[in-house]
Amino acid sequence: MSDLKQRALRFFQAMRAGHPLARLVYQVIQDYPDPFVMANQEAARIITQRTGKSFDPRFVWWHQFATAISSTKTYNGWRHSGAPVKSLRMTDLVIARFDLFFQDATDQLDLQGGFYRQGANAGTFDERNEVRMLAVDVQQDLWALDFAELYRAQVARFWSDHGDDFPVLAKINLLGQAAVALRAGLLDATDVARVRDMAARGLDSVLPTVEQLRRDGSRTVLEVNHYGLGHADRASFYSLHAADGRVMLYQPWASEALRRFDSDLAMAAWLRRALQDTTSFEQFLAAAQSDPLDAERNDAARIALQSVADAPSDAAAQTLLAYLRTPIAADFFTRLAVQSRREMEAHADAIPSNSQLRRRMGRGYLSAFINTFGGLAPLGWPVSLSLLGAGLIKLGLDVDTAARAADDQTRRQALLDAMLDSVFGALSLTDLAFQSSFATLAYQPPFHESNALISHWRVIERPDPLLAEFASNRQLIAELIEEGPLRGVQVHADGSTWITLNDRHYRVRYSDELLTWLIVPAEVAEAYAPLRPVRLGTDGEWQVLEPPSSLAGDTPPAVGFGSGPSPFWDTYTQVDQVRSMRLSANARVRQKKLLKGLPTLGADQLPAEDGDKIYCVMVNGVPEYSYLHEGDGYRNELIDYYTDESSQVNKVLRSGVYEHDDVDSYIAKLADTLERLPKSNAVTLYRGGSDARNTGGRHFRSGRVGVGDILINTDLTSFTENPYIVPEFAATLARDGNQQWVFDDSSVIYELPAASYHSGTPISAFSMMWEEAETLFLPGNYFEVSKVEQVYGNHYHFIRVVLKQTTRPAQGPVYDLRTGQLFDRATFSSRIRTTALAERFFPVAP
Repeated sequence: MSDLKQRALRFFQAMRAGHPLARLVYQVIQDYPDPFVMANQEAARIITQRTGKSFDPRFVWWHQFATAISSTKTYNGWRHSGAPVKSLRMTDLVIARFDLFFQDATDQLDLQGGFYRQGANAGTFDERNEVRMLAVDVQQDLWALDFAELYRAQVARFWSDHGDDFPVLAKINLLGQAAVALRAGLLDATDVARVRDMAARGLDSVLPTVEQLRRDGSRTVLEVNHYGLGHADRASFYSLHAADGRVMLYQPWASEALRRFDSDLAMAAWLRRALQDTTSFEQFLAAAQSDPLDAERNDAARIALQSVADAPSDAAAQTLLAYLRTPIAADFFTRLAVQSRREMEAHADAIPSNSQLRRRMGRGYLSAFINTFGGLAPLGWPVSLSLLGAGLIKLGLDVDTAARAADDQTRRQALLDAMLDSVFGALSLTDLAFQSSFATLAYQPPFHESNALISHWRVIERPDPLLAEFASNRQLIAELIEEGPLRGVQVHADGSTWITLNDRHYRVRYSDELLTWLIVPAEVAEAYAPLRPVRLGTDGEWQVLEPPSSLAGDTPPAVGFGSGPSPFWDTYTQVDQVRSMRLSANARVRQKKLLKGLPTLGADQLPAEDGDKIYCVMVNGVPEYSYLHEGDGYRNELIDYYTDESSQVNKVLRSGVYEHDDVDSYIAKLADTLERLPKSNAVTLYRGGSDARNTGGRHFRSGRVGVGDILINTDLTSFTENPYIVPEFAATLARDGNQQWVFDDSSVIYELPAASYHSGTPISAFSMMWEEAETLFLPGNYFEVSKVEQVYGNHYHFIRVVLKQTTRPAQGPVYDLRTGQLFDRATFSSRIRTTALAERFFPVAP
């Protein structure tokens, strides 16, 4: 067997073992009780409840002022100018509450403050930037919300659900760190074998499985020791002693977590030198702190570490360490879980509940609310995350930044990546050298795949029409595997897997959920796409499977094109807010990773303003509207305004109606900033339409517009990478109170497959409506219709239109993407007052 085939088989086996581990990591991270995440979620819930809009809480401020001016235009009846005396983001307000004075003087809340979409430096606070909420109502919401009890319940639920998972993940982390240490020369093969035996007996030469790692780990060839530092109950480090005198130092929080020494004295010498370095000393101290606010315990830990650093000799340091050392007789990994649980429960108990706050108020404690947020400080980075390989040093994060991340999605993704890195190492995947290895391990199957039941699917006799959108024109140079679990699959040098069906090449991916191969988009195998499972027949030929066809309800007949069920849309036409938010969160993380090299504004710095008072950062005297504000996240006020007032801006492009005289200037600046931002076509995009929004697709159903026709977008056009969002625009919500979308004959859903477009700009990182997972196209892009079909299920039917971006045609009709009407350049250009702007979007010459 060739080297490529051997690596491919090893990779396949590693993925089969690794995916259950990765799923476990993912689930633990999703359920991890993070108080800042919970506060953000509750802030978003209050905003939606009070305004009917899904504003991102980081874009909503509570500002408190010393003076106010009566106003008939504002929601609360008051406007303000100048700098506020106090400002809090909505998430912070959920935790810190309004000042004690306002708990009795509720009538003063809306006089002295308000909620706004701009920070403290806005200068003017009125109807133009207000968020339409009354502070007195929000105060009631905050008292109805017992944050402490909610968090305690979440902690209890987490340990009930994942108490047995924590030791497994701690073992995965240790195995991954051992693999890293082996490559770095800090351990040798004997050391690694001992570590693997410590994680699970008999693991020396096999890939670890979840079942193996759940076994008791108390029987091991290594003696494990804990080093208590003064009164601190959290160990900065552990030692693993072998019978031959070798010692391994284990620092779970460190980037180099494991290193071996030939003797106990050699380890003591290394620790003594490390603790004499100021930076290293502070890292050890931080790792020993379970509560940064507990001065007594932290001082004791500092004294213990300093005594080792100040020891007059290595032998003296060894003696001090022996005094601090306590053998761990029980299962080391279970002990870590118990330690983490106790710490999390203690921190949860430290947060005052509503009843405790009321008692403090009754006693006149001015600190009743002020200290609430301070009590959350130790929760910013609990011990459990460090013990699972997600310590701050490994992630390269500052503790304050990590504890107060601008959005919880980025924080969770950093944790997920760090822990998956340990799984990657535990499986020795680095040695396989396939470019896609880590991405394949980290890949989370889409809901329509994990939900599918394909046991009753049947073989398609003529699959070519169904597979047309998946066929590749790539000249395939790959090796065919003729035996084993990869029989019939061809492996490319980059690790991608392919099959040949009816003399055409298709890229495939193995689904652990469905236990079969799936045909996937050739350029981006992880992109969302309809399920196309295949199996190898007894004759050695590949067969394509499809669900049984049975029309449901009053599905209208298709005209001139195919019609069939869709397991993909069976999933995403359901109303499922939790899953939808998860997809949007993933999309936001993906889009933020694209943003490289933007100007950075310090946490204590204020943005500049351009001539139109739009926030920006001046770079060599030129305004840059996209920037990273430390502690706040990515900002672009032009995009911020568009996502809040998009209908007003698009009125110009759709009907020539101007709400403000400076709209053309704004659109030009928005176009400039969108063109400078990075593009990405790595995901499939979706867009919905219906008659209810004047965007219906009856022209496709009638056959007036079809395959091969060219469309142009004539306004600022949004697509989403979250298919759960699309029914909101292609259907209406049932009026009977049931959470179900109602589709009609005008319902249409457009798809732009991954790698089939090039000019869309992802804007989720800057958007007030980030959950829409939006990619925005400027007016004037051309799209060719590559497929039209009717899709239906038990509760829906619509026309599915697959597009691909193309160039302006030399001749022939072009249709408006939004309405289906013939495009007339003169008509659309006449709606725009500024000639240069009209020419920019709809130029006369190609």
